[in-house]
Amino acid sequence: MHQSHNIAWDSLTSNLTFIAENPALTPRRTDFFPRGLPSQANSLNHFARTVATTIRTFSDTERAKYPTKFDAPVEGKLFPDSILKLNRALDRVGGANTVVDLADVVKVLLAENQLDQLLMLAHHPSIPLVHLHRLSGGHGFGWERVIDAYIFFNVLLSKPELHADGWYKSMQSYKYMLINSTDYDAWTFPHCKFFFGVVDSGGNRESADPLADFNKLHEHLKMCFQLLYRYDMLARECGVDLDWESEVAATVGWMWKVKLGGST
Repeated sequence: MHQSHNIAWDSLTSNLTFIAENPALTPRRTDFFPRGLPSQANSLNHFARTVATTIRTFSDTERAKYPTKFDAPVEGKLFPDSILKLNRALDRVGGANTVVDLADVVKVLLAENQLDQLLMLAHHPSIPLVHLHRLSGGHGFGWERVIDAYIFFNVLLSKPELHADGWYKSMQSYKYMLINSTDYDAWTFPHCKFFFGVVDSGGNRESADPLADFNKLHEHLKMCFQLLYRYDMLARECGVDLDWESEVAATVGWMWKVKLGGST
């Protein structure tokens, strides 16, 4: 599992059990379910803290690589030509035509590790990056899907008995995670090449086999983690202090109905 020396994955995985067609539910559902152990609350809170601490540590290390101050251009091109080639959404943001276009730009630059450009935007008086954190239009806008995939696949790696014959594909949380990670261009950028071998979102979800190549999966998890700490760095540059413990709680809550407060 990724960052296993820093993140207490066992504190989460030991509290989950796989049940096929759970008879306690109507309709029945196949997935991981909380075991309801007496230690659940403490274990899951510990897990969330280690995720938050690890993201913040890497975020601090990444920020230290760049100057403390950035001078934003007030005229001329906002992005150099080499950056404009990355994604067509960048062409639409001269003075930020729409916040959705700007959100697309941020995702592309995060994925391409163009952090100097993002730090410049964070200090630009005409670019409202701070307003993008909770931008929504009926969907999440990207980074939430990264933490979903990051947690899901790390937990799945701890359950090798589900790898054979594609058992994991019957899990409701897998189906939701796959749909949420690949249903719109803006946030499919980091995921579609991994799932489908292509950058756009035109892949066949039924044919996706994320466990076919474990080296590729580990690289994907590494990339997801990079996106999380890069995003944390950028958010803090904009004055937004992310509550990663709450984000982790929300993720395990919607995927597996586990509450870090102790109830299930």
